[in-house]
Amino acid sequence: MSNELALMVSLSFSKGGAKVRRVASIKVDVAGDAFTHGVQQIGTSEEEIAQGNEVGDPGWVLIINLDDTNYIEVGALTGEYTVKILAGEFACFRFDKEESVTVLAKANSAAVNIEYFIFEN
Repeated sequence: MSNELALMVSLSFSKGGAKVRRVASIKVDVAGDAFTHGVQQIGTSEEEIAQGNEVGDPGWVLIINLDDTNYIEVGALTGEYTVKILAGEFACFRFDKEESVTVLAKANSAAVNIEYFIFEN
């Protein structure tokens, strides 16, 4: 089977007379059949986002920062964060499985709750 995961983004911007609107979508193959979803509190010390035993090789990741104030940073290697998600924002990205099979996160100044989805590669 192919194209099991569909992703879509809708973007619009208007400021100072400049305007842009764009919609893009893709369908991607997913080799595995597992995914995980949950809400997790992320503290100010680096920790793993719980992906369970089913997701051995993370592929696409969606993280929603549920906090009103604090941001989180996400990465594949200890102390190296490539994604910053501000309070109330989200990020959807393909995880860098070449670096690690563990999604790591850390909050900036106080623990935050996140909602997450991790789809097996």
